[in-house]
Amino acid sequence: MDRRLLALLSGVLLGTVSESSLAPALPVLERAFAVGPEAAQGVVSLGLLGAALAYLPLAGLAGRVGAGRLFRTGLFLHALSALLLALAPSLWALYLLRLLQGVATAMVVGLVPGLAASAFPEARGYALGMVASTVAAGTLLGPALGGLAAGWGLPYVFLLPLPAALLALLLSGNLPELPRQEGTLPSLLRAPGFLPALLATGLYFLHTLGTTVALAFHLGKEGFSPGAIGGLLLLGPLEFLFLGAWAGRRADRMGYNRVALLGAYLLVAAGLAFALLPLLHPLWGSALALLLLGVGRALFQAANNALVLSLAPKGTEGLASGALSVARALGQALGSALAGGSLGLFYRLFPSHGLAFAATALLLTAFMGLAAFLVRSREGSGEEVGHAPLDDPGGEGGA
Repeated sequence: MDRRLLALLSGVLLGTVSESSLAPALPVLERAFAVGPEAAQGVVSLGLLGAALAYLPLAGLAGRVGAGRLFRTGLFLHALSALLLALAPSLWALYLLRLLQGVATAMVVGLVPGLAASAFPEARGYALGMVASTVAAGTLLGPALGGLAAGWGLPYVFLLPLPAALLALLLSGNLPELPRQEGTLPSLLRAPGFLPALLATGLYFLHTLGTTVALAFHLGKEGFSPGAIGGLLLLGPLEFLFLGAWAGRRADRMGYNRVALLGAYLLVAAGLAFALLPLLHPLWGSALALLLLGVGRALFQAANNALVLSLAPKGTEGLASGALSVARALGQALGSALAGGSLGLFYRLFPSHGLAFAATALLLTAFMGLAAFLVRSREGSGEEVGHAPLDDPGGEGGA
């Protein structure tokens, strides 16, 4: 494999593992600092918030200082913050360092799609496909590695991204520069249908990480070890890995709006089951609920991401990609905060932690219902994107 691509993929792995490994460790962090779920989840939220705030400014900075230099700086800062997180003496120190690590993550992950496309102009699809596969692989590895590392001690969870950061630093000496992008953010946000599709993306990621955090705390209350929680949380990314390509083909054939709406409806229905099944049996109920959510997630994410990018005017593709990253990170940060905050509130209001979990899951599902409304309002306008013509058997007629 080309060393430039390996450097970029290592950077993607760094970002996805550093985020997805924290969920199974949250019950350990809650006990270590004697805090509630609303305080513990802040370690997740602040990293995502730092990334969300940094994505778009860094996209502009890359054009002035060089994308390769900014990528390498992000790798160094991410590795340094991982070391400092492992040594952090207090929860407030963790908060500050995670916010800074989020900025470093944006410096790395936010630049990868553009760098991959620039480095391999004749094999762009292959390079971006490898990036997408690495995202899935990192999301798969993170919960399992986080659960195992938390069994050894909380500092080991924060050290997990360090090998990927060092490998990427060693290999990233000759990365290309990004092509100059025209267009402005206001013109992008005014594009017909773009903002509702982007808001639906944020609500989807709010629901996705919120339900993950809520389930991690619930299973911790049920007595599951961090390793067992991490193993169970593997089910969603594993299912996504198998269904992602199938969902993408369906979106190309049926239209992005239609498939995104189908995925949103399935997520609302599965969200109701997610609120109840873990109460019936914490292991098998949780597993079945995650599998039901996985089908809706695969359909919605494949279709709605494609919809957002297809609605971007020419010359704003880079900004659209950055906006998509902001929506993802901000949605995840809000989802984690909402899950932790509502669990803390409902623990005080309800007589059992199971009812608190169910109420939190239903609240998160209401936000997914709002995402379905946003997608449906666009479909009702009669505009359809990504629908392949009948004489296009390969489904390549979509945008």
